[in-house]
Amino acid sequence: MTATNSNSNSAPAVANSSDSSSQSSSRRDLVAIVWAPEEVRTELFARRLNATLHHIHFLEYKRPLYAPFKYPMQWLKTWQILFKERPNYIYITNPPVFAALCVYLFCAMTGAKFVMDTHPPSLYSKKWGWSLPLQRWIAKRALMNITDQERFQRMFEEWGAKCMVLEKPPKDAPFSQLTGVVDAGKFEVAVVNTFAEDEPFQPILDAANLLPDVEFHITGNLAKANAEQKAAMATAPANCHFTGYLLGDQYWSLLHRSRAVMVLTTFPYSLLGGGQDAMVLNKPAILSDQPALTDYFNKGAVFVENTAEGIAKGVQEVQQREQELIRGTQQLLEDRQQKWDTNFRNLTTLVGG
Repeated sequence: MTATNSNSNSAPAVANSSDSSSQSSSRRDLVAIVWAPEEVRTELFARRLNATLHHIHFLEYKRPLYAPFKYPMQWLKTWQILFKERPNYIYITNPPVFAALCVYLFCAMTGAKFVMDTHPPSLYSKKWGWSLPLQRWIAKRALMNITDQERFQRMFEEWGAKCMVLEKPPKDAPFSQLTGVVDAGKFEVAVVNTFAEDEPFQPILDAANLLPDVEFHITGNLAKANAEQKAAMATAPANCHFTGYLLGDQYWSLLHRSRAVMVLTTFPYSLLGGGQDAMVLNKPAILSDQPALTDYFNKGAVFVENTAEGIAKGVQEVQQREQELIRGTQQLLEDRQQKWDTNFRNLTTLVGG
């Protein structure tokens, strides 16, 4: 069971933030709620909004068969927290849509207002497709809807709902804690991998086979690899190095000492956080040729097909254009940071900040 509260100001700037019961510096009138044991985007936004953050979750995570049992418990826990704290504003993460419905009904009873942050998969995936009419109904009643792409902003506005675009905020890399330096004699690529269903894995190993002079450092909790991936690792070429799961400074240091950062997905509308991390550290990014990524990373990145040949070609292109891409990454960070700051100020004003 998870039903925890954290002072968002104490959360670290990277994933895997730990919860704390301290609320001394959080706004009492603004609460952020997510029905999950952890959720990086919500944690980042809650910290910047100075909101009191509640992770509310029971039973197993991402196991649909448990939903009929855990959602009623999470609903009751949410109401228990909200009726106790009586916030004026609530920041709620969607999916699941039932979390947003729970918050909306509380607001209808108390006069509070809510902002719904909708993650794109809930708008197009088969898993949540059935809930679109309910999402549309709730969205029209929100003070504001948040999404990370303009294509989905247009969808909300067509529904008659207010919406603004806010991607994950560029993270604050721990520059003073970074270790290692770029080895000019090697071309090392950091591959941000988590063994998730949307991440091409075998094509990366095959690409490494085509590029024996390039070192690939592949992250990810090895315990999460499936049998096929484990078998592939056992026969991977010598220039593939599996780092395991990296925490905080270790993760940032790997990116810092690499010449490029690779993050791949088969999902068309996934805005990859690893690509943003590359941008923050001024590293060229090698990304899948997907619409969400080509829209956002319009400078400093090379886009590839999720094939061995496509990935290898992308690495070679970075080798040839490295300095040009670095300059593009610098400009991209400035552009994205300025736009994000402007939109976030609008959200802060909206919730009385």
